[in-house]
Amino acid sequence: MPALVAVGLQWGDEGKGRIVHTFARQAHAVARYQGGNNAGHTLVLGEGDILALHLIPSGIVYPKVECFIGNGVVVDPKALREEVTVLEKRGIKVRGRLWISPLCHAILPYHLVFEKYLGEGSRLGTTQRGIGPAYADKIARVGLRLGDYLDAERMREIVRQNIRVKLAPFARPAEIRSLENQIFSEHQEIVAFLKPLVRDVSLGLYHLLQKGKKIILESAQGTFLDVDFGTYPYVTSSNPIASFAPCGVGLGPKSVDAVLGVAKLFTTRVGEGPFPTEIKTELAGQIRETGQEYGATTGRPRRIGYLDLPMLKKACRINGVDRLALTKLDTLTGFTPLKICVGYRWQGKVFKEMPDGNGILEKAHPVYREMPGFHDDLASVSRYNQLSRPAKRFLDAVIEFIGVDAAMISLGRSPKNQIILDRKFLKSWVT
Repeated sequence: MPALVAVGLQWGDEGKGRIVHTFARQAHAVARYQGGNNAGHTLVLGEGDILALHLIPSGIVYPKVECFIGNGVVVDPKALREEVTVLEKRGIKVRGRLWISPLCHAILPYHLVFEKYLGEGSRLGTTQRGIGPAYADKIARVGLRLGDYLDAERMREIVRQNIRVKLAPFARPAEIRSLENQIFSEHQEIVAFLKPLVRDVSLGLYHLLQKGKKIILESAQGTFLDVDFGTYPYVTSSNPIASFAPCGVGLGPKSVDAVLGVAKLFTTRVGEGPFPTEIKTELAGQIRETGQEYGATTGRPRRIGYLDLPMLKKACRINGVDRLALTKLDTLTGFTPLKICVGYRWQGKVFKEMPDGNGILEKAHPVYREMPGFHDDLASVSRYNQLSRPAKRFLDAVIEFIGVDAAMISLGRSPKNQIILDRKFLKSWVT
């Protein structure tokens, strides 16, 4: 059975972790294909039991699921060690189940210092985790891959070469030497932790596919944070889109069988960048508090906006989405009327799909369709026909505009709160 890709269709924070958590119970493996510890997936394991993951795939909470971090991911070894420690303290076995590609590039302390001195983090709204500088080193062919990090001599050579080039314009020589010595002194301990985890991810996943095993390829961030297709430069430094998924774990394009697009039923983003449907009234704060829209990694409050259908239509086209997973319907309960953006008006034209380029997005006026709200008690809802007429009309309008059917609707943070609409598509992914 080929792999299923779960991809975010907005600016991240769509609820991918919660959706993958649902599917992972029936999977043999879950693999991350891009990003770093700048992303957070929040999982609800039980009443009041919430787990935030930043690097390790969501399948780690299921004992029989193997987890993979592919070559497209940048890895901070210290952050990874901290995450493993947190999981093991909770009784979740990680070692022996986690594979990390030797081709992953390492995030080192000088990447974080460089990002801080450069000052781009605050302008672009990054998480200040050194993600961008690590990807920049990768593209410039001066980065340190984990396979090389395990080799002390090779690691020292690359670190000495890079740290001076990066930090000389900003830091005193004594500061550079101190940071260099810190990296070297920590190396042996980190290698002892990393070495058993670093394995051939590409080959491991290939063998699973050959055996007909079920694999989920899990993205971080979302389509419009993609370095190519996002609202550049207010983007991440990697490609969250579905077509990068096999590349980011070392599989061929035919390994992907289906793409599940995850979208929140309103829009959010963190940090700077154009946001055509952003709500500027107190309603934004009310939705933020109801939906607890704060970053899982940074805790930053998310900007809130109305649902943007031209954005989702474009995301579905770019990702080749087969079915939708719509999330956070519960957050909208009680808010009326509801607005959905059905176009952008700019210079006498109406765009039915989000246009490229921030110049238009920053100046265009959203065209809204207003719909009555709903007041459903969703706690006990498990079937579509249990929803009120206004709730169904809202969902039908979304699906009709986008032109892609929904496979499931999430009604809350727990995997139990959901409506399954297309069991044939989901096959054996959901029991």
